Amino acid sequence: MISVLLIGVFISQADTSLVLATYGQISSEFHDLESGSWLLSSYMLAMCVAQPLYGKLSDIFGRKRCLQAAYILFAIGTAGSGLGLTMSQVIAARGVQGTGGAGMVCMVSILLTDLVPLHEVAAYRSYVNIVQTVGRSCGGVVGGLLTQTVGWRWAFLCQFPPTVIAIALVEWKLHVPQRDTHGNHNTWAKLKRIDFAGAFFMSLAILSALLVLDMGGQKYPYNHPIIIISICLAVAGSIIFCLIEKYWAKEPIFPLHLLTHFVVVTSYAILSLQNVAQTALMFIIPIYFQVTKNATPAVAGLYLIPAVVGNTIGGLVTGAWIKKTGSYKMPTILASISSMAAFTLLLLLWRGDTNLLQSLFIFPGGFATGVAHSAVFIGLTSGVAEDEVAIAGSGLYLSGNVGAVSGVSGASAVFQVALQESLRKRLQGRQDAAEVMKKALSDINYVQRARGQLREALVPAYIFATHQVFGTTSVPLI
Repeated sequence: MISVLLIGVFISQADTSLVLATYGQISSEFHDLESGSWLLSSYMLAMCVAQPLYGKLSDIFGRKRCLQAAYILFAIGTAGSGLGLTMSQVIAARGVQGTGGAGMVCMVSILLTDLVPLHEVAAYRSYVNIVQTVGRSCGGVVGGLLTQTVGWRWAFLCQFPPTVIAIALVEWKLHVPQRDTHGNHNTWAKLKRIDFAGAFFMSLAILSALLVLDMGGQKYPYNHPIIIISICLAVAGSIIFCLIEKYWAKEPIFPLHLLTHFVVVTSYAILSLQNVAQTALMFIIPIYFQVTKNATPAVAGLYLIPAVVGNTIGGLVTGAWIKKTGSYKMPTILASISSMAAFTLLLLLWRGDTNLLQSLFIFPGGFATGVAHSAVFIGLTSGVAEDEVAIAGSGLYLSGNVGAVSGVSGASAVFQVALQESLRKRLQGRQDAAEVMKKALSDINYVQRARGQLREALVPAYIFATHQVFGTTSVPLI
């Protein structure tokens, strides 16, 4: 029965890496390369907004129906992405996909707490982690192959049939224990229980804050009206949301008292900070190898495999440990130590001539992430009341995604600032310094083609910027 849940996990994770491999071709076809990043951002933003809503909605309407709703939204978004006639239509469809993708992953973890004993949840989550890893590994390859052969649209459309099959299998095979819904089986009565005002202002606050993280200092300067308005909306939305949840909502979409639980706050913080470090690492490594080894994007991506494998092994080991001992605190501490070890090795030994053995130093970072994801979820579910597991779990996934967005945005900002500073020093005295800097900042192919003294100036600048990212993003792990 649980295997039915893994189909959606695989599809959603494959889609993520699929778009990473194809967004350049998609945006180029519409002659809108500058908007290509929105194919990724729209999905992630929609996922972050929707994720905390699934917990409460699943308490009201049931786990099974919410999971099926997530599948349906994902299927609609998939079809829309494949059939979109303009870049705006595809970006909007990706947002719908993200809304469904949020539930396809977090609802599985919530369902596991309903279907298996708590001490076995970590073991089952490790199996989910394996499927996620396989999905992420396959998505880019399959997406690239389909794009090169039959076109990028089929990279989306081929996801539609298995998603529909997953909807049918959930209806047929998934039998979830009945939960107390306050005796209400009438749809209108259930709708009246939804905290629409709280959901709206929470979504507004999350979306506005993430837009600042995603665009501030990169797409727009921090004094740009869009960024200023987003900051104001994030602050105002947060304040109004807190007032609604505390004084008005009968059934809060996210009970504020959860944030007074030490285990909840620490779980959210640990997962968020771990994701900041790991996503920053995964973001910067391909650039490092493209510059120092002249690696193609495909080959540079292969250097991420040790981290992906480490993630899988970390989840499996943690699942087995918790199932045997019932303890989750030791793995959580181990995760932080393992990540620090990875960043220390990278700072000390990645100097531009990285060999095969040294390329494995990212394994501890991936291992730590796998450990943290499994251990923190168990710590959270064991520290809150049974009827609050779904809501608290949704918040945990949100904190992880916020960490991921922050990691990529932060790494990009640190990298660009450090690279500009280093290039300015190394190119000082050259008559064409401004032109060289402009090209070196915007085109990795230019750096790869550089030879002689020019390459001797550009490559160390990139290595310096990479080390600044390693050093900065390792701070949260302390």
